[in-house]
Amino acid sequence: MSENRKSKAIRAGLKTGQIYFGDPKERCGCLIWNLNKGGALIEVASDGPIPRKLRLISAALEVDKLCHVVSHDGRKISLKFAP
Repeated sequence: MSENRKSKAIRAGLKTGQIYFGDPKERCGCLIWNLNKGGALIEVASDGPIPRKLRLISAALEVDKLCHVVSHDGRKISLKFAP
C-alpha cells in the first residue's frame, strides 16, 4: 500500500463521541461511523440544526478536533477537520 493511501486510510469507528458548539454546555452525543486523517462521518440522535463549525471529541478514538460540516443528510454528518 502506498504511503499516500496509508495516511488517508479510513479507521472504522462505531464509537461514541460528543460534538460541542459554542458554550461547553451546548453539546450532543454522536456515533462515529468512520474516521480518517481529514475528517469523519458521524450520526447524531436528532436531525435538528447543527452549526457549520463544531468540536468533535471521542476518548475511545483519541480524537479532539475542530471541524467544519461538509454535508448533512438527515442525522448523518460529514466533517472535515480544521487545519
